[in-house]
Amino acid sequence: MKIAIIGASGFVGKATVTEALKNNHQVIAISRHGQFEENSNLNVLHHDINDWQSLAPKIRDVDLIISTFNPGWKDPNLYEDFLTGAHSVNQLAKSLKKRVIIVGGAGSLFSQQTNRQLFVDADINFQNMVRGAFELYEELIKDNSFDWTFVSPALDLNADKPNYNYNVGGDYVLYNTEGESKISIYDLADLLINIAPAKHLIHKRVTLANK
Repeated sequence: MKIAIIGASGFVGKATVTEALKNNHQVIAISRHGQFEENSNLNVLHHDINDWQSLAPKIRDVDLIISTFNPGWKDPNLYEDFLTGAHSVNQLAKSLKKRVIIVGGAGSLFSQQTNRQLFVDADINFQNMVRGAFELYEELIKDNSFDWTFVSPALDLNADKPNYNYNVGGDYVLYNTEGESKISIYDLADLLINIAPAKHLIHKRVTLANK
């Protein structure tokens, strides 16, 4: 497969690029100024996703778009910048008629205890961090005009070593045997490359957590 990865130099993006190359896919790594080790299957594009119109012809032949876009937790305009970038990704996918897998947050997941979305009962600091991703998901579930899959990681997304042994679910937070909701970015990358592209997950949300 030929895969365009948006936000390729970020926390999740770099792990996803590595996983895609490990599986012998051709990768177009899109970021504003990220640096990557040379690989014969890797093409690096330095591009601002908000200028999606000029990006579109450069990736028109890809089979799949994966968006790990995040403007950064320290961005003072996190909410606005996240939604602007996310909407640009969606416009890009629509214009190219390409499948897109979007990495969002856990805020829109439902609690097994309350049957309510985590965002609704969270404190204001958590809400401010994840409001953009929460609203993006609420928009997506009403829009079947393009082929999307939304991925919500576990509550604790970390850089631990992968174990490639995780549970996959849908709308509810998953926990391991110790009652923790945790996942490594490398296991998340494994899901993005090897599980999320399945056709039966179009217009669905996927979550994962360590067993």
